[in-house]
Parts: sequence; structure tokens; C-alpha cells
Amino acid sequence: MRFCDLFISYKIGLKGIKSTIPFTKLPLYRKIFVIIFFASAIVSGILLLFKLTLASYIPIALGALSFIIFIIIDSLKSNLEVMLDEHYTPYSESRMKMVIEVLTKYKIDIHNFEALDMLIDEAKHAQIHCDYLAPLKKPLKTLGAIIIPIIAFVAQKIGDAATQDEMIIMAAQAITLVLLVFSLIFLLTPTIKELLYIDYNKYNEFIYDMRQIKLFYAKEDSSSSN
Repeated sequence: MRFCDLFISYKIGLKGIKSTIPFTKLPLYRKIFVIIFFASAIVSGILLLFKLTLASYIPIALGALSFIIFIIIDSLKSNLEVMLDEHYTPYSESRMKMVIEVLTKYKIDIHNFEALDMLIDEAKHAQIHCDYLAPLKKPLKTLGAIIIPIIAFVAQKIGDAATQDEMIIMAAQAITLVLLVFSLIFLLTPTIKELLYIDYNKYNEFIYDMRQIKLFYAKEDSSSSN
């Protein structure tokens, strides 16, 4: 019996618990926001590809406005209570139940804080060996330090040769492109991280769950047994 065996059982347990909320079960305001956000991104992208006009930015403005409205509505007390009672709490209970079952299977006492701390330390140690891109981070920073001045120099030369109207158009195009790229990265980052750091992120989840056991379930069980 090794830590890797326990960790594999933990990952199997996670697969049996849905961490996402199906679209059909989302509150109405969340469904509306998702539809508006994707529709505005698609429409603005199509308009910008074929013809750059003032109308091309209207969908982007609508998407930004809907996002602000969504944040306000989503933070209302009534909506927070609904999400907590119908989604967050049931998920937390199912997840913690699974974690306790895995620990029990491997004869780990949840009242033994020292054993839980040892599991956390072992997970941190194993996590270090899962960061396959760590050796590339320093070279990429060096490459970025070289490329950024080159881009700035090229942009300056283009700006010197362009008229004021052309500069305004290029600035608008650059801002729009940055916003679209940022939105795309924001949407794809979880998937990319999941592919590149399959176990790395799972170790973070494992460590977090061990701490939740120590904070809540271990104390609750120990107090009830006294």
C-alpha cells in the first residue's frame, strides 16, 4: 500500500462526483447571461472579420454590460442562498463523504491530524514532480524580455508612418483583438491546465480536501464522540 494507491482511489472518487452545474439546472439569469455572452462574442468576431465599423463594437458593449449586470444579480442574497442550498452544499457533502470513504478504506483516521498532515506533505512532494513545464518557465521569461522590445520598436515605426486616422483604427483593432484573445484564453485556460497538469491540479484539490476534513469533519466527529 502506497500513497499513489490512495491518490488513485481519490481521483476515481472525484470522477463519480459532478463538479459542474448542467446548463438546464442553472438559474434563469445565468442561462440568459451565458447565451448573451457567447452570442455577442460570435457576432462581434464575425463583424470584425468582414467589416470594421462602429456597429462591430455594439455586441462587445452588450456583452460587457450583461457581465456587469450578471455580477450584480448573482451577488444578491436570495440568489446566493439558492446556489448554496441547491448546488454548493450538496456538492460539498458528496465530496467530503467520498474523501472520508477513501481515507477509511486505507485505514486513515480522520481524527489523527498528524496522519492528515503527512498526507498533505506527501501530496506536496508528489506535486513537485508533476510540474513538467517548470524547466521552461525561465527560458520563456527570457524570450518574452527579448520579444517585447522588438514589438514595441515595430509598433513605433508603424505609428510614425501612419496618419492620425490610421492610428485610431489600428488602436481600436488592437484593443479589440486583445479583448477577444483574453476572452478566449479565459475560456480555454481550465481545459489547457487540465491537459498539461493532469495530476498537478488534482494534488491541489487533494490538499484542499484534507484541510477541510481537519477544519470541519474531524472536529465535528471528535466532539460528537466525547
